[in-house]
Amino acid sequence: MRVAITADAPDENSPISPVFGRCAYYAIYDTSTDKLEFVPNPGGMAARGAGVQAGQFLSEQGVSTLITAGVVGPNASMVLSQAGILVINGFQGRIRDAVEAAKSGKLRATYQQPPQSPPYQQYYPPPMEIPPEEEIRMLEEEKMRIEERLEEIKKRLKELKK
Repeated sequence: MRVAITADAPDENSPISPVFGRCAYYAIYDTSTDKLEFVPNPGGMAARGAGVQAGQFLSEQGVSTLITAGVVGPNASMVLSQAGILVINGFQGRIRDAVEAAKSGKLRATYQQPPQSPPYQQYYPPPMEIPPEEEIRMLEEEKMRIEERLEEIKKRLKELKK
C-alpha cells in the first residue's frame, strides 16, 4: 500500500500540512518496502486546479490512501474518489506519526471507508503529550516554513505582474 501524506517540508519530523493541493511536498510511504520518500508537489503553484492536479499526480504515483491535516476540497475529492484513493482528513501530528499509523495497519483496520462518495473520513488520533518546549520548537519551525512559502508566493506574484 502506498500512502501519501501532505507535507510542507521534506522532513519526517515536520507537522502534517493542512493543505492538500498547494502543499510543497508529498511524503509517500510504501508499506511493502518500508520506504518513505518526499516528492515535490508539481501543481503546488498552479494558478487554478491545484487540488485536481494533485489528485491526478497521486493517482499516477500509485497512492491508495491520502492523509492530510486539513480537508480536501470538493473538486479534488471527486478526482481522488474516482481514482479509488481513500482520504483521511484532520490527521494531527507529524509525518512520522502518520507513517507509524500506516505501518501498524491502524489506518486500514480502524478507519474504514464509509459507504458515501467521496470517501471522507475524520481521523482523531489518541491525544499526545508533547512537552511545551517541543511544541514551541515545532511551531517556530512551521512559522519559518510558512514565512518562506509566503516569500516564494510574493516573488511569483511580482514576476507575473511584470
